[in-house]
Amino acid sequence: QPCKRMETEFLNTQMLILPSDLMDTELESISAKETVHSDIQSQYSLPYVEMTPAWLQREIENCKAKYAELQKDKDELENNKTEAERATKQLKDRARQLMMRMEGEKQENQSLELTHQIMLDEAEDETAELQKMKQDLEMQLQEAEERKRALEEEMKFSSRPERKMVFKGHVQDLEFPDSINVKPRIQYPISGGCAVITFDEAEVAQNIIEMRDHDVQLEECRLRVKAWPMELLMPSAIEMQMKFCNRRILVSNIPAFEKTDLLLDKLELFFSKRKNGGGEVEEREFLPDSGNVVLTFMDNGVAKELVKKGSFSVPLTNGKCHLLKVTSYVDGEIKDLKFRTSTCRRTVLLTGIPDVMDKEPLQDLLEIHFQKHSSGGGEVEALSYVPAGSRAIAVFEEDTGLNNTASGGH
Repeated sequence: QPCKRMETEFLNTQMLILPSDLMDTELESISAKETVHSDIQSQYSLPYVEMTPAWLQREIENCKAKYAELQKDKDELENNKTEAERATKQLKDRARQLMMRMEGEKQENQSLELTHQIMLDEAEDETAELQKMKQDLEMQLQEAEERKRALEEEMKFSSRPERKMVFKGHVQDLEFPDSINVKPRIQYPISGGCAVITFDEAEVAQNIIEMRDHDVQLEECRLRVKAWPMELLMPSAIEMQMKFCNRRILVSNIPAFEKTDLLLDKLELFFSKRKNGGGEVEEREFLPDSGNVVLTFMDNGVAKELVKKGSFSVPLTNGKCHLLKVTSYVDGEIKDLKFRTSTCRRTVLLTGIPDVMDKEPLQDLLEIHFQKHSSGGGEVEALSYVPAGSRAIAVFEEDTGLNNTASGGH
């Protein structure tokens, strides 16, 4: 009986201790409590177990060990829970970032799609415009080819008038020219009381200009004249529009003829006859620089037929026939003309010369003065003086260094 009482008291004490310990450690697992309780009951329900202090101590140690294992399991569960929550948070953050990225990429794709659509529309518009331009250019090219064929057909029976050429030994070391060279011939108006003087050397002319004022000694007085650089307007670029004239022809290869009017009469008589392919002549013109003749007909088709034939045997002198050449006449119209200022290197303009003596003596005195080295002058190539109250035209030609080009004339 004492043993049964002690067993009952121990069970009651143990039953009272276990729940309070479990509550103090905050174990919330009901299944674990029931398992521990059932184990204790099953152990202590044995009818014949000797309850000794040593035995009780062992049971207490066993319960503590089981409690420690349960506490360890709880800590592991807490740690796993914390790790799971952290992983869940990270996954949610990544998911949110991915959603934001996907949304941004979606908006960017929509913007790119809109931009590409706009570019595609612009490209289609540009393609349509280029296609239209291509059609226009093809039409223009076709028209140009038609005009070219017409001109080739017209030029088929036409050529340039013949000119006699000869080599006179002049050779220049230059590259092949890419433009037409034209010798300039400038006419410059000279007022009264002025003189134009050209020196052999450009340095002398520059020295005279730098001195500016010059005192010229005359027989009884002294003249003060001023020296200025000679500046001319030179053509730098010429744009011309040329076209064939339907009613004119150019007759070339004409022999030297003493009487121009007689030559024009003979040519008009010959080319006005129908049997020669001609027609009524409206106008005739002799070109003195080339010796050719321009004939203008009343009808448009006459000139074209004559140009097709090309050459004619025309009686000119004492019934003797000469083979003349007929080509198309080209009209030229200047569309644009640009000028540049050019300073004559060896020519000087003298101003302020009063009319104190005759022209020739004064001109000689001017030349003598500017030939003197003491006056800063040098060898004079040409000098022309225009007295006060009169005017003249000085003619300037290309300065080739041959001492006969930069001349002045009236």
